[in-house]
Amino acid sequence: MPKSVPHSRIKKNILQFSVFAENKVGCLNVITQAMLGTDVHLLGMSCLDQTDCAVIRFVPDYAETAEKALKEASIAFSKTRVLVAELPSPEDLAKITQSLGQAEINIHYLYPLFCRPENRCGVVLSTNDLDLSESVLSCYGIRVLDLDDLAR
Repeated sequence: MPKSVPHSRIKKNILQFSVFAENKVGCLNVITQAMLGTDVHLLGMSCLDQTDCAVIRFVPDYAETAEKALKEASIAFSKTRVLVAELPSPEDLAKITQSLGQAEINIHYLYPLFCRPENRCGVVLSTNDLDLSESVLSCYGIRVLDLDDLAR
């Protein structure tokens, strides 16, 4: 049975930003430059390039500030909720994939965090059912993080 969240602490969702950009030199730099001068840290990032375009996904520590910076830089984006699971050891990735597979939950994609407080590793996950994924991972002893665990 998953552990319940104490009533005094409301879980804060982690948001991922996705930018669909032309696959050309400097497109990733435009995003990182937009975050300069803000209090936003990019905690994890993935870039999938295809022939004509690139999909750049990233998790910031302060979503509202990141959104404002992207708008000011005229960068089109979408936002979606993702899960971040802690990886105390390399073996925990297999534990994550096994537990979600046994629950018949599809992992759409995942990518690592750059770093987080206390230098613990983590992985960003997108699945077909985030709430069920969180429950399953908790049942298997995998800690699912929230924004307070990531913010500096």
